[in-house]
Amino acid sequence: MITLLSLFIIGILLWVGFIITGAFFKAIIWLFIQLPIALILWDLGVACCCTLILIPVGVKLFGVGGRVVSYV
Repeated sequence: MITLLSLFIIGILLWVGFIITGAFFKAIIWLFIQLPIALILWDLGVACCCTLILIPVGVKLFGVGGRVVSYV
């Protein structure tokens, strides 16, 4: 009985550790990969919107940057 209880407790602790590790990994990817890419796209969108001909391209770049940030 004690063995089953200890195995259950160890299983719960490993499951919680797995969930926390996944959350940290997701936050790190968002912070160091997705956010810089989105900021670069938004900067390019601002630069394209400053020219009269490239306004549609700039608007599309804003949309793509928003999708990169909100991608889960």
